[in-house]
Order: sequence, then C-alpha cells, then structure tokens
Amino acid sequence: MTNRTVLVAALALAAMTTMTWPTSVQGQRAEPQVEIVQTVGCVEMRNDDAATWWLTRAADPTETRAGVFNVNQVEEAKEEALGAREFQLIGVAEFLDAESLLRFGDRAQFTTADQVNATNQLREGHTVLVKGLLIEEGTTAGAPARINLLAVVGLADTCG
Repeated sequence: MTNRTVLVAALALAAMTTMTWPTSVQGQRAEPQVEIVQTVGCVEMRNDDAATWWLTRAADPTETRAGVFNVNQVEEAKEEALGAREFQLIGVAEFLDAESLLRFGDRAQFTTADQVNATNQLREGHTVLVKGLLIEEGTTAGAPARINLLAVVGLADTCG
C-alpha cells in the first residue's frame, strides 16, 4: 500500500472512533426515541387533500417489542375489544394491495407489478392488528396521533 492509502485509512478510522453511536451502557443499543406499540382497530381511508389511511375505533395502544406478530398475539387480538381512539397511519404502502402500492408516491417509477412486495393486509372496513412507532399528538399543532406502521395483520373482514 502506498503512504497515501495508509494515511486515508488511518484518518477514516480516527474519524469513526470519535463518532458517537446511539448506544447505552456496555455497548447495548439505546432505547428507541418513540414507543413501539400495538393496537386493534378499523381501517378507514379518507379522501381529503391527499388520501390518508386511519385506524378508527382503536383500542388504547400497548407498548410492545419490535418484530413480527406471533400466533398467540394474533389470537389474543381477535378477542380484544375495539376502543375510541383514532390514529392516522403512515408508512402504509407495503401493507396495501399491489395496485395501490404502485399508485402510492413514486413507487411505479422503480417497482414493477411482478416485483411488488405488498401484503394487502390494510383494507378499508376491516379490523386489523397493527404494530408501529407511536407519534403522539402535539408534535405539530393540531396534528393527530400517528402510527408509523411496522406490521399489519388482518383480523376480520368487517369492523364491529
């Protein structure tokens, strides 16, 4: 290796060691800045300025761990009562059907119908179990509470 290559590598290593990474004591990952929650509710699409997806009649969210739902969680959610909460859902594209995903934003510019990765679990009028990052109301004046979706599982073809 040339002296220049060694110098660049040494500078890069020095820069990396002075960076602060989001870790806590003894190298463990830091707690997330927002809670990961799960809740059940009814899916609704509203056509206001831009089409938005909502979880209505939602139960109070409970804190949960990251990852997919297991069979027990889904079965328990089927028995959970609906509530009175309402959340705007964000990060919905992957949970729509393939056709809707391709209409979402600029997706059709870089995804083709045979490459679409859409679960079709987020359907209007259905009862669902969702997991996501809870963004409480008040972060922007008048903004509703939101859930940035990580997982969606359909529980029933109707809501009620």
